[in-house]
Amino acid sequence: MPDKSTRYVISVLIADRPGILRDITTAVSGMGANIDGIRQSVVAGYFTVMLTATFANSSPSEAIRRNMLQAFNEEEAQMTIVPYDARKAKEVLDGEQYVITLTGEDHTRILSPITTFLAERGINIEDWDVDFEGSRVTHVGQITVPRNLDIKQLQIEFRHLADSLSLRAGIQHENIFRAISEIAPIKPLVTRQGR
Repeated sequence: MPDKSTRYVISVLIADRPGILRDITTAVSGMGANIDGIRQSVVAGYFTVMLTATFANSSPSEAIRRNMLQAFNEEEAQMTIVPYDARKAKEVLDGEQYVITLTGEDHTRILSPITTFLAERGINIEDWDVDFEGSRVTHVGQITVPRNLDIKQLQIEFRHLADSLSLRAGIQHENIFRAISEIAPIKPLVTRQGR
């Protein structure tokens, strides 16, 4: 018997409130689907989630949308549902994971030149987060750098660009970033010194 399951990519945008993820996951699992990938975030008071779900039966996307929208007030949520296409979802590039950081005074021309710099070098942005503290801004991004790029030269060019934008910047391999950013390894040192 042929497999009649269908996998979809579903995104939902809605003004944040408690219980949204519960409403979404309950609606999806209530249709007999397995959620097999999910990423959720809140930005400026708006909740967004992107998930992949495999439905046991080949449910049309419009039927899924109607069923999911019943969990929300009329016109409360914006939703996109597309069939999952493994050919389009293949790994974008073979490379190493790095973390990029930018800090300084916020201004209107930060992201455009930074993302242009990365795109021109074939660097893929996997994740990006921006935090504000008063007029200061911190950008932290996870990027995939193609293996054929000279990382030292990339770091020099990136710092030069950041300097022209009055920002401090860095690009570190994700393992180095994680090692120097985690607080857990520091605690034993502080405890030993305090004795």
